Amino acid sequence: MAIVVETLVLQASKADADRFDDSMRAAMMQLGGPPAGLMVHITRPSGDGFLLCNVWRAEAEMRPFYDDVIRSKLAQAGLHAEEPQVWPVWVLARP
Repeated sequence: MAIVVETLVLQASKADADRFDDSMRAAMMQLGGPPAGLMVHITRPSGDGFLLCNVWRAEAEMRPFYDDVIRSKLAQAGLHAEEPQVWPVWVLARP
């Protein structure tokens, strides 16, 4: 079952989000492209920070990438994030 993973990054600007996105893009290029199972990625403003929203085919595909890459890149950027919220996806529509 597909899942959505939401991670709230606290006290961060759009410039912080852009730098984080650049570091994630570089990490994915080093790995040969997006990780298996990643279906959709967006970042949106939220309060005084930003929210990372990712849709994955399954939590088993998300967990290693999240734990090894995303957490590491957040720490390297000096960003503080809440624990990710993982929710089931009931409907995913693509144009």
